[in-house]
Amino acid sequence: MTENDYKKYTLQARRGIKGEAFFESLVCDYSIPHRIVGPKDVGIDYFCEWVHGDKPTGVLYAVQVKTFSEKKTNKPKFVGIEKGYNYLDKYEIHNSNLTIGKETLQYWQGLYIPVYLFAVVQSIVDGGKEQLNCYYKRFTQILTKKKEYKSYDEFYKVNKGDSFIAFKKNNAYGFARDLLIDYVHLCYHKGSIVYPDPRALGLMQFKADAVFSDLLKTYKKQVCITYDRTKAYLEKLGYR
Repeated sequence: MTENDYKKYTLQARRGIKGEAFFESLVCDYSIPHRIVGPKDVGIDYFCEWVHGDKPTGVLYAVQVKTFSEKKTNKPKFVGIEKGYNYLDKYEIHNSNLTIGKETLQYWQGLYIPVYLFAVVQSIVDGGKEQLNCYYKRFTQILTKKKEYKSYDEFYKVNKGDSFIAFKKNNAYGFARDLLIDYVHLCYHKGSIVYPDPRALGLMQFKADAVFSDLLKTYKKQVCITYDRTKAYLEKLGYR
């Protein structure tokens, strides 16, 4: 058997393992990450369950992790702070590895839970030390056809060193805010007005019975269809 007959432990494989380990180390304080491996990998690397304090909440989200080394051509470009929303630093990242295929998008569309692409970017800082940073892209509005898909736009930096920015300040904003809002998008898209209690996620900026009128207006047709059907069913059963 020659050297070429052995499977190789490639640089890309090592990089991917580092990226996934970094992702898990970041989110584990706020989520339980369940790794999808081998033949079960159909476009999702993790199903994660959000945790508030020491309590799993049952709120799930799906993740695909991509890791690459920073170069001049794909260096994340800071474009501003997403004020009024998650208050995270917003970036554009150009890298062919971040492109999601049509079949994968169709699969994600059928999950009906929030889906995120996490980009772990390796860079070399002063003294030749390796540094990892993590960014995520939201796919919910793309999957509900309310937003055009672009592989490079609207990535949010979600780490500060080895800490995950679940909340930006005072149990508000940050990744947790986007997770809740993405759930609201999906529920309204299905015609439902029932979604996770913001307080169960640790978000104190919203009331437990909060109504997101701007999103409700966006999905008014779907919600009205559900209302009309429910009303008709209840009347048929004698409830008025």
